[in-house]
Amino acid sequence: MIDKSNITTEMIEQARHADLAEYFKRNGYEVEQRRNELHIKGYGGLYINTDTNEWYCFSQADKRGGRNAVNCLTNILGMDFKTAVSELVGYSYAHPVSYNRTTYTVPEKKELAIPERADNMRKVFAYLCQTRKIDGSIVSDLAHNGLLYQDKRGNAVFLHIDGNGEVVGAELQGTNTYKRFKGVAEGTADSVFSVKVGTPNKAYIFESAIDLLSFRQLASPNRLQDSLLVSMAGLKPTAITALAEQGLTLYACVDNDIAGTRFIADNSLIPCNKVLSDNGVKDFNELLQKTICTRELLQPQPTEQLTAENRKATTPPHSHKGRR
Repeated sequence: MIDKSNITTEMIEQARHADLAEYFKRNGYEVEQRRNELHIKGYGGLYINTDTNEWYCFSQADKRGGRNAVNCLTNILGMDFKTAVSELVGYSYAHPVSYNRTTYTVPEKKELAIPERADNMRKVFAYLCQTRKIDGSIVSDLAHNGLLYQDKRGNAVFLHIDGNGEVVGAELQGTNTYKRFKGVAEGTADSVFSVKVGTPNKAYIFESAIDLLSFRQLASPNRLQDSLLVSMAGLKPTAITALAEQGLTLYACVDNDIAGTRFIADNSLIPCNKVLSDNGVKDFNELLQKTICTRELLQPQPTEQLTAENRKATTPPHSHKGRR
């Protein structure tokens, strides 16, 4: 990525015409190629037409999409303009484009496809509890309430449930520490994963279910009371529209980065992530792991306790004889 302070007009023009498909492929995004369409998973139905370099996002149809690659990164990924330009420079789009073609056809909305359930949750429990340090009782509660299960590939599946109790989407989290994966089930649009505490009058909004569960473990009962914890599986303004319409006070617990800061400002949310910058971490799971690690370091080790007990046992009793 180039130095943002040295951006020129030529760089801006190059970034606007950057090869979006190549950018998403090279930067570790979860993608799926179908003929001339590249689906960027986890962003509410974001598609790139690899013939025309046009983009479109189902969950943000008001943005209309288009051929401007910079707009895609600012509108959908939440980057500021200079960051988007610096990210895209170097991804030249070499395919010939005829601007006399028929207008780009919006892809058909995909039918919801929820992953097949595995017959156990060993990998999910091991990953969430041991690797991510989430308390086992929290994971058990989710599974018991039908909000979490393990699919045949070993992924954690966090179900999106609507007001009628119907499954309308799902957030997916890989459980392989060495091969990272996260996304949403095919057909998931602007629904969210949520956990209700009491009768909600406020909502805490997160970028992932794991951050949501980490916050739940860290926060005091008083803070959690009468709240709705929501994971957008990314930064998706349309995912929180319904929450605002319900009159809930919206607190943003998004990542401590440029995209998160932009998301808070663009959507007039109340920031609730200062604790992240104060502790030098990016998200609430990092904060949870740091908190637990610090707590473990401060606890006396078994050998230290044993040494103290031995010392106490071998110390001779004080003499009560009077002085001569």
